[in-house]
Amino acid sequence: MSKAAFKHWIDKYGAAWQAKDVDAFGDLFSNTARYYWTPFEKPKCGVEEIAGAFRDAVATQENIHFEYNLIACQDDTGLAHWLCRFNRSGRVVEIDGILRGHFNKDGLCEEFREWWHSAEQ
Repeated sequence: MSKAAFKHWIDKYGAAWQAKDVDAFGDLFSNTARYYWTPFEKPKCGVEEIAGAFRDAVATQENIHFEYNLIACQDDTGLAHWLCRFNRSGRVVEIDGILRGHFNKDGLCEEFREWWHSAEQ
């Protein structure tokens, strides 16, 4: 995956999150994808489970702002630092994380891992 293709994928990832667009989010992953929400949970497997977890996560988020910085991209793997800020139940939530994606030849994510920390104000 080229750096430009990885940047395009993350742009779509962030846009789907900001719009709370479940279908657009699911379209980023292959049917056999594994999404490791945290290193301590079993992965979400397949588009349906990944999209369902995303739908549940964003249901209470408002005024979502997502940004990122590419760290590296080589072969079928991309790495980025990301930040997201949103409102939930009258509070501001900030999340700071790292993501790593492995992609197939069609540019769909096959394995997604993220490590993040959140704080509420």
